[in-house]
Amino acid sequence: MAFSLPDDLAPEVYPLAWLVGTWRGYGILTYGEQVPQQAVYQEMVFDHDGGPYLRQVTTTWTVDATRSQDLDFEMPGLEGAARLTPAQIWSTETAYWRPVGQEEPDADDADTTTPITRLELISADPAGQVAVWEGWIQGPRAQIGTQAVGRTRTSAEVTQMNRMFGLVSGDLMWTQDMAAFGKKEMDTYASGRLGRVEDPDAPENQPGSALRAAIAADEAARAATRSAGETTRSDGEATRSADNETARPAIRTDDTPGAVDDEDASA
Repeated sequence: MAFSLPDDLAPEVYPLAWLVGTWRGYGILTYGEQVPQQAVYQEMVFDHDGGPYLRQVTTTWTVDATRSQDLDFEMPGLEGAARLTPAQIWSTETAYWRPVGQEEPDADDADTTTPITRLELISADPAGQVAVWEGWIQGPRAQIGTQAVGRTRTSAEVTQMNRMFGLVSGDLMWTQDMAAFGKKEMDTYASGRLGRVEDPDAPENQPGSALRAAIAADEAARAATRSAGETTRSDGEATRSADNETARPAIRTDDTPGAVDDEDASA
């Protein structure tokens, strides 16, 4: 899918331009006993208002298994998203990405030609957590980690988070590790594969569109089968009616009861 530089994007944000847009897809949540492994529906929206930063809004939904189809975790993000029907919001977060300078890559870096852009971020969610992040972006790869995590008194305890983002085969792939619920070691919490959505309001880009299409196709096939059966019955009834007309003896006028031959009449 072709990508064009968004209008009015601040030059400072050009290294992040490939992120701008709406992304939808599927992912996995898992974190020990606290979060059983489960498939989720995900959306990330990166937008801007002309300032030297991007805003990111991430929303994750649990999945209605009765109205979703099986996933192949190698399938593209949009294809997977179309198979899922969201049930309820699991989490939502708003973050701001701010580039703060560039530096040349090291000689042993995998990419020695693309400058590294340093990043500072701040994020907040309605579960009562705020975080300050630092990291970098280089071409279609980014990595960020928390420098400080604050929480309200009743919020879950999260002490550290790391995230990685990458553009792979046109899809945005990302992962998050964290230390939470009293654990000091970092462990995998979330991952996802999301596709860029050109028209977020189009029917084919809505959650569960693949299931609705499959149901519609099944109903159409059933209707066609019923229609074919009705046609067959109608043809059979028409054939039997024609056969009955052929088998019925013709009634002559002079065979009608009470009819009188001309000779008898003249006599």
